[in-house]
Amino acid sequence: MSSIDPISMATQLATYEVQPFQQRFQTQADKYQSQISAYGKIETALRTFRSAVEDMNGRNDSVVKNGATFSQEGNISANVNASALAGEYQVFVEQIATSHQMGVDLGAGTTADSAIPAAGSMVISMDGNTMTLDLATVDTDNDGTTTLQELAAAINNDENNPGVNASLVRANGETHFMLSGKETGVANTVSVNVTGTGDANFENAFANSTDISTPKDAVIWLGAEGTGLKLTNSSNTFEGVIDGVDLTVSKAQASGDQPVGITVGSDKEATKEQLNKMVDAYNALMSEIDKYTKVGSKDEKRGPLAGDGTIRSLENQISSIFRQSYNGQSLYSVGVSIDRTGKLAIDNDKFEAAQASDPAALNEMFNGTDQLFDSLEATVKPYLSFSDGVFTSRKDSLQQSISRIDDKMSNLERKYQMSYDRYLAQFTQMNQLMTQMQQTSGLFAI
Repeated sequence: MSSIDPISMATQLATYEVQPFQQRFQTQADKYQSQISAYGKIETALRTFRSAVEDMNGRNDSVVKNGATFSQEGNISANVNASALAGEYQVFVEQIATSHQMGVDLGAGTTADSAIPAAGSMVISMDGNTMTLDLATVDTDNDGTTTLQELAAAINNDENNPGVNASLVRANGETHFMLSGKETGVANTVSVNVTGTGDANFENAFANSTDISTPKDAVIWLGAEGTGLKLTNSSNTFEGVIDGVDLTVSKAQASGDQPVGITVGSDKEATKEQLNKMVDAYNALMSEIDKYTKVGSKDEKRGPLAGDGTIRSLENQISSIFRQSYNGQSLYSVGVSIDRTGKLAIDNDKFEAAQASDPAALNEMFNGTDQLFDSLEATVKPYLSFSDGVFTSRKDSLQQSISRIDDKMSNLERKYQMSYDRYLAQFTQMNQLMTQMQQTSGLFAI
């Protein structure tokens, strides 16, 4: 009678007891994990889609793009919004706006580390705003010497700074103190007054500062110079001078020059680029949904979210939004539709015709309050909240299911160990008895 291997027998029997449960639990865990992964992929695609919508539904952006062309370049640029009407305009640039810059000569040999008075006050004003700097507080490193460099830093860091930048400029071997207004225009003239320092030369240097750049307002004429409508502005950007158009001037023209011709009209390429962003993001989202919800066949594996009500509801809600009417007309009538495959398609001819006919109305369909983009953002918002969104809740629920399976697997490990120990003891004892019987039978062998 041969002996048996207790370890091998105990392992086989203990495994036999738990293996069916382990396989079933692992299959369930794999299923839940694949669903979590699928939710993550669709969530990423949905976030990309929402970002595309938000980018086109921002304060300064839209689907419909208009543009401007100029008879000559270099004097004017334009930002044209979707509500701008096509038209021809003429603008003469007489003067561009400049900021105020003043230089202070503190004498030969002045450097960034030159000492300045540590008493008195400096008052700087611009456009009705004033800061008062106590010169006794300027020595920030507490070395007993207040330097010109520390003065510049104190001005720039003062919470009441009215919009002035202090800097040190080295020229011809000398260091000059400069104050520059951050904004252009006559209203932003900088004034500075230094008193109570006990240093007349220091105070006089600021009182007799030199203008490096005088502040000027921008001046343009809508039409020809001298006969058109004259407009002035502290900034070089004239907002809404032409409906839906902001003009920025960058270079003055010489007196007698012809005004710059401006043609405002549809920018088909920019609009098409905007539309393609939306189409690509929508179709990418639907492709991800189709990929993970497919029912499968003998030649195709079933998707992990096949029949999932959450994803199907999301798909139906978004696609239905594109089938609704906005601003009194359907999206289909302006060339936007969902084809037989469930993907978004654009009829460029229809869309361009709608844009040419009434760009403002077309833009309202997409960017108007509670119209297409607002509706899309409102629909996807509950799905994407990081704290309590639908995707977060579903993934958390699935993760909890996996955690419960992990607990069951741990219990199986304990059950396996208990069975293994029991079988090992039994077979070890059996093996000992068989050994004793073999030894006993050997005594009677002939």
